[in-house]
Amino acid sequence: MTQIFSGSECDIFQSGVSDRWMVVKHTGPWFRLKYTDLQGIKNGDIPKSPDEVIPYRLPLEPGDRINEWSLPDLLAALGVEGRYAPTADLEQVEYQFVGYYAPKHLLEYVARAPLAIPDEAHAFLADYAESYTPISFDDAEDV
Repeated sequence: MTQIFSGSECDIFQSGVSDRWMVVKHTGPWFRLKYTDLQGIKNGDIPKSPDEVIPYRLPLEPGDRINEWSLPDLLAALGVEGRYAPTADLEQVEYQFVGYYAPKHLLEYVARAPLAIPDEAHAFLADYAESYTPISFDDAEDV
């Protein structure tokens, strides 16, 4: 990864072999971005976390209506809603129930949350995306 930006809140690195970037906050998490995220930022969108299925073993049996719950409902049923963002903020998370395996209390879900990348990173990447050309292997000569 090559550093392409350094600011007061974060640094941004770009892969030399794929259309991937990493925003590294000086006092917080790192965010991985793909080309579609870069294009979204160019259009003023806030990137979201990947839409991967996440398995989670619940500490209790939630009952047979778990597939109807929203993310705030799930957190309330587990008694942990106070440990997470307020319900109004959780409304921004795209939560989807995938499945539940009762014998192991195993919940599978997808949750896409807005990534809290710093404003300076968003501004830099929006400008950067205007002139960025995606990496293409079609032009590579056969050796």
